[in-house]
Amino acid sequence: MIKQLFRQTTELLRQHPLMSIISILGTAFAICLIMVLVISWQVKYSAAVPETNLDRSMFIRSLCSHYKGKEGWRNAWYASPVLMKDLVLPSQYVETATAATPSEAAVLSTTDESVRVTLDYRYTDPEFWKVYQFRFIDGRPFTEADRKEEGSEAVVVSADVARKLFGTEKAAGNNVLMNRRPKRIVGVVEDVSLTAVHTYAQMWTMYGGAMLRVPASADDYRNNYEITILARTADDFPSIRQDIHNRLAQMNSTFSDYELEIYAQPDDPMTARNRIYADPDMTGMYWQYAIALLVILLVPALNLCGLSSSRMQERMGELGVRKAYGSTRLALVRRILNENMMLTLLGGVVGLAVSYGVVYLLRDWIFSTFWTVYTHGSMAMPVSSLFSPVVFACALVFCLLMNLLSAGIPAWYASGKPIVVSLNDK
Repeated sequence: MIKQLFRQTTELLRQHPLMSIISILGTAFAICLIMVLVISWQVKYSAAVPETNLDRSMFIRSLCSHYKGKEGWRNAWYASPVLMKDLVLPSQYVETATAATPSEAAVLSTTDESVRVTLDYRYTDPEFWKVYQFRFIDGRPFTEADRKEEGSEAVVVSADVARKLFGTEKAAGNNVLMNRRPKRIVGVVEDVSLTAVHTYAQMWTMYGGAMLRVPASADDYRNNYEITILARTADDFPSIRQDIHNRLAQMNSTFSDYELEIYAQPDDPMTARNRIYADPDMTGMYWQYAIALLVILLVPALNLCGLSSSRMQERMGELGVRKAYGSTRLALVRRILNENMMLTLLGGVVGLAVSYGVVYLLRDWIFSTFWTVYTHGSMAMPVSSLFSPVVFACALVFCLLMNLLSAGIPAWYASGKPIVVSLNDK
């Protein structure tokens, strides 16, 4: 069966080389565009080191404070470490952590300032290393014992930074200057891609104990941090969200002037990725992706449908002979679909290969956001997100759809003509 299909495909390529090549390239172009969307979606939303627990993670980022009983003026910002301490009850969850957005760059240098590196850094806490699974090359994460009131001297750096400063990744124990302030490297981790929006940095340092002091007012809960809540399972999300909003209502009842609002947070990973401040329209985003995929799939399929119709016209005599010898309409359609599937699969393989090249070459444009514009890291692609069963399954499904749309419709129409008409059709 398979050998026969290969022989038929080879004969088809030999008899109609131009139309076959156009058919393959048309399929490849459609599959390439579709797979660029699928691969970019996979990279953005799938779990990869160090964000391996995304499927059971929730996030609180946006925070709004406003006067009680008054509409209009609102002061929107991000959350703070003390908000995590007061709002999230750790006994109900596995772990919680806070991390600042890497919005500022620092200059890290050796103690004699002979070597300098400009890098992106994050303030975070010791729990950060429990929630996210970093791969340590040397040393250890900082712990609560390293915390000081004004800020910890212990830092963790990426492998790339360690190499630039000391020529080796084994840099734990070395002293450095961060903006001319003394720091001590306690650990070195593998480089983190800019696509890891919750964990990316080139250096991680601990915020001081003063950040955990009880605020004087509700407005003081605003800062520049994101709270991560690692649930036992995703099934706990509704109860966690309800508990947090109940706790928020209790907190607001103690404030005299301001009250806090966290919208519909904590978010699942997909919602968190698309949130700026207010609740994002996730339904609208899904529809946009669905419509984009449909348009990308239909337009080339309709064009290829015209080519298939022309090819069917040339084969009307053959179809008439097969029907005269007892072939059913379904048998004829199945035969044509099988022949065309080989061309579609060839186009799919080409399109999938090209899509990886497009994603790699245009990665800085595809995955850039407003906060990555001025960063110093690299947009490395997680291999687990690129080469995954999901991506290949999507490619196969879209190839099948292309085959049904471009060849199935003309084949069904051509096979339905009477035998006499098919035999006499030129």
